[in-house]
This record gives sequence, C-alpha cells and structure tokens, in this order.
Amino acid sequence: MYFAWEYKMRIIPSANKVLPSNIAIPYCALSEKLGLPPILLYADCVLANWKKIDPKGPMSYENMDVLFSFPGGDCTKAFFLTSLLVEIEAAKAIKNIPSMYKALEDKDQHALQEALLHIISCLHNAKEEFEKIRGRLDPDQFFNVLRIYLSGWKGNPQLPDGLLYEGVSDKPEMFAGGSAAQSSIFQCFDVLLGIKQSAGEPSAAAFLQEMRTYMPPAHQKFLQSLESGLSVREFVLSKNVDSLTKAYNESVQAMVSLRNYHLEIVTSYILNPANRQSKKTAPSKETSEVEAKGTGGTNVMNFLKNVRGTTEEALLKVD
Repeated sequence: MYFAWEYKMRIIPSANKVLPSNIAIPYCALSEKLGLPPILLYADCVLANWKKIDPKGPMSYENMDVLFSFPGGDCTKAFFLTSLLVEIEAAKAIKNIPSMYKALEDKDQHALQEALLHIISCLHNAKEEFEKIRGRLDPDQFFNVLRIYLSGWKGNPQLPDGLLYEGVSDKPEMFAGGSAAQSSIFQCFDVLLGIKQSAGEPSAAAFLQEMRTYMPPAHQKFLQSLESGLSVREFVLSKNVDSLTKAYNESVQAMVSLRNYHLEIVTSYILNPANRQSKKTAPSKETSEVEAKGTGGTNVMNFLKNVRGTTEEALLKVD
C-alpha cells in the first residue's frame, strides 16, 4: 500500500525517496482527474473519510466511523471525525450566506444582523465540538503515530528535495501534507467577514492562498465567488449602528476564540509531546525542525498566532 510505503520512507533515513511508478502513475492520474495534488489531503482524510454506523441514525461521533485508518487504534477516528464534526457545525452557517447578500443588496441591517447572530451560534457550536477532542485523542499517540502520515514533502527536512513521482516527473515534487488550513470553511468566514489575512505576515497569507490549491475545485470556486461579492464589513462600517457593529464583532470574536483554542490544541498535541520526547533523547537539529512544523510545512505556532492576530485586528471600534 502507498501509505505503508510512505511510513517506511519517513522512519528509515536510507529509504529511497521515490514513489514507484506502479503507484505514482495511477495515483497522479486519479489526482489530476479530481483536480487535487497527489498527496494525502484534508479533503481525503476528513471530508470524504466517514460513514454512518446506522444509516438512519444521526451524524454523531457515536454513530460514525472512518472509512480508512492508520495505526494507533482509535486515534484516527478521534482526530478525523472530530475535525469533520467541527466542519459540520460551522458549515450550518453557510445556508445564511444568500440571505446575507440579499440583506446587503436591500440595505436591510436587521436581516444582516440576524444572519450574523446565526453565524455566531454556529461558530460557538463548532468550538464546543472541537473541545471534545481532548476526551477522544491521546496527545502522545497523535504526535508519535498519526502525525507521521499527515506530514508532506514540503518544508520537511527529511525530504529537502521533495519526492520523485517515478514515471510522472523527471524531478522531485514538493507538496504540503494534510492540514486544517486546507479546510475551506474557515477561509470562507474570513472572506465573508472581511478579515484580511493578507494584512499579516506575507508568508502566512501566501500559505493560506497556496492551501486553496489543495481544496476540491468546487471549494476554491466558492471562495472566489465570495471574494467578488458585496462587503459585509463595509456595510457595517457605513451604518455605524451599535447593535449591528456588536453582532459583527461577536462574529469576528467567535473566530478568534476558535483560533485561540487551535493554539491550545497545538500546544497540547505537538509542543508538549515534542518536549517530553526531547527529554528522553538528544534530538538532532533535523528532528527539532520537524517537530516545530505543522503538517502543512509551516512553523505551526508562528502561523497560527499570525492568523489569530490579523483576525483580532478586524474587530471594529465602538464609540
């Protein structure tokens, strides 16, 4: 299997950094047909990796399971299904987007305020679902087992030149691993609320734009369509009505709260296990670099702090 080979390649330094042609050729052909890069993506392991145990039952953690898993027992289910359930709660706000744009067209501040209140509720529910991960997922098992499969070829010191897809390309390719930054739902709210991540560190903004190319094509087009729409933020600023500004700020603050919690989870599931591991062994420079990076290839704490900071900057001042 591809994933078994991938795991072997990562833990054995002398392993050949080439994806054999009998895997690479069909894998790349299928990926091209889907409009996705040939690497394990968030869309693969979260958005398309679930089933109901009882088909007539609810979309709940207890009534769901993953379609494919990695070593580590229930670690795969805990991480991927919790991520999916967070997506489901946040995505419930999407149905309000048409009414938001209609409110902007009609200059109906009451309708826009109601839509913003619905977004706040959905984001709060998403955070509550996110918080359940602590009771489901063991930090050390995630760090030492599952995280290995999610790392990519880009920004990985163990693969400084990338991975050669034999029979497809004459030179190694650089692809980022599966990352929550490949989720379209939170980029959707950034666009909708006028949170300009490009106002922050250029590398963070560039990374978010790059991660769009790892999303399903329909998701990319959806974000592009939102960017060409009317501005919620500009409308709120133009009205300067306390209740509307309050609803807007609470929507932005709900995003800040989610990103704060994401930072807490990264500390618990990446930094703390890495520190515990380093106390047992003398880590090499290469190992330290890998531990500091997220599965997308960035310095995960710097990236998340930057994104949180630009989200906080979107809060409007109230007279």
